[in-house]
Amino acid sequence: IHLWDLGGGWGVTVDDDAIDAAQTEFAMEEGFLLCPEGAATYAAYKKGLADGKIAKTDRVLLFNCATGLKYPMPPSTRETIDK
Repeated sequence: IHLWDLGGGWGVTVDDDAIDAAQTEFAMEEGFLLCPEGAATYAAYKKGLADGKIAKTDRVLLFNCATGLKYPMPPSTRETIDK
């Protein structure tokens, strides 16, 4: 934590509900299935934007280090094609 202070960094926590919501939002908006760990980075990013710790003009890199296919799929609002 001392190194974060020296570099101007910060840490944040997000709860399971925020992670689930981030995973669903990212899948629906971007079409990309994040693993929960990756969704946690997106939830933290959104929290940082809301808190003013991250500016919309900042360049940010989020890591999705696993596959979301190991977990239940988020809900879909798209119609399916029955064959």
